[in-house]
Amino acid sequence: MRDRRLYLDNAATSFPKPAAVHGAVLDYATRLGTTPGRAQYAESREGGRIIRRCRERLVEFFGGDSPDHVVFTLNCTDALNLAIKGVVGHRLRTRPGRPVHLVATAMDHNSVLRPLNALAGAGVEWTCVEAASGDGHIDPGDVERAITADTALVIGNHASNVTGVIQPIAEMAALCKQHGVLFLADVAQSLGHVPVDIRAMSIDLLAFPGHKGLLGPLGTGGLYIRPGLEEQIDSLREGGTGTRSEADTQPTFMPDKYEPGSHNAVGIAGLSEAVAYHLDRGIADSRSHEMELMTALLDGLRAGGARVHPHADGWTGDGPLADLTLHGPATPRDRIGVFSLTHAHADPATFAAVLELKHNILVRAGLHCAPRAHRTLGTLGGPGPAGAVRASLGPFIEIPDIHRLVDGLTAACRELRTTDAGAESKLLV
Repeated sequence: MRDRRLYLDNAATSFPKPAAVHGAVLDYATRLGTTPGRAQYAESREGGRIIRRCRERLVEFFGGDSPDHVVFTLNCTDALNLAIKGVVGHRLRTRPGRPVHLVATAMDHNSVLRPLNALAGAGVEWTCVEAASGDGHIDPGDVERAITADTALVIGNHASNVTGVIQPIAEMAALCKQHGVLFLADVAQSLGHVPVDIRAMSIDLLAFPGHKGLLGPLGTGGLYIRPGLEEQIDSLREGGTGTRSEADTQPTFMPDKYEPGSHNAVGIAGLSEAVAYHLDRGIADSRSHEMELMTALLDGLRAGGARVHPHADGWTGDGPLADLTLHGPATPRDRIGVFSLTHAHADPATFAAVLELKHNILVRAGLHCAPRAHRTLGTLGGPGPAGAVRASLGPFIEIPDIHRLVDGLTAACRELRTTDAGAESKLLV
């Protein structure tokens, strides 16, 4: 039904979720309702089993070695802060007087960039590796060249939340291993969309959100720490764990070292069922479905005459979508379903508003918390409007939805083209 609001902001938060996710949240909140695993009565014991089952399912899904090394966090931002600041804190504490160096990339999210900038100074410095191409692709060789004798950690995202480009993190991780440097993978945009295997990809630390591609509830996420590395990562918080309560010092065993306080049990219960959905469906099927959607959208944009940055053959810039530029890979195999578009004459906020108010299509306008990525694309600001309009796909999007998006983009371009310059607001009335 064309009047249905078409949600295309899955890169921020996936919607809708599998029905079992909502059922698990409601069941925990209304039937159990207690702190999991901290008491001897049946409801608490069952809550503990639910938390454990979620750890086990996650390890099965991304190829970890131990459920105890899944640390639940508030979200992916919290997981990244724990990994980055935990590594730096340990280095500063155990090697006084020695500098600590970190490496990240221009395509990283503010969840990485802001902690690094907050740490910079007082013996901590970091290097930003620029993209090797206009679609945001990072060259692993550039990452290796940024490593120094004092480098403690390299951070890289698996897929960009701006261009959708898939990064060669397995190659990055392998190079880090050769240099004895830890590698932290930010899989905020890739987990649940493309295969992730910690062991095969030589990943040391894996930060993930629960509410994006995993299809779990908001307020969930985690950090997987390869066994043995917990000795190199300081905890950021201390408190009650329900274990070793006779001691007023934080436990050093996993996962209690990093999980003080009560868990978001209702959220983790929902996350567990979300991971079960993926295990039942299989990542190959999910990727195949997304490839079909991406192919249809790329074909529609190209047929409509949209441009692509960087340039690719067959994108003429001549047609009803000629005012649009796609930023990112022009082939589905090199990307995930995240598509950032700019309009030649309308700012991203206006274009997004036209799509919503005139066509019931919900997209995300702005800088997407990735300023250096937008600087790479030339969309950070300057003579043109800052940012882009981002449409991001999810597992419950179907081919007719892609056709509707292309039709909506075409209509919005036509409406903006026939509007007097500076009078776009009339379209929103």
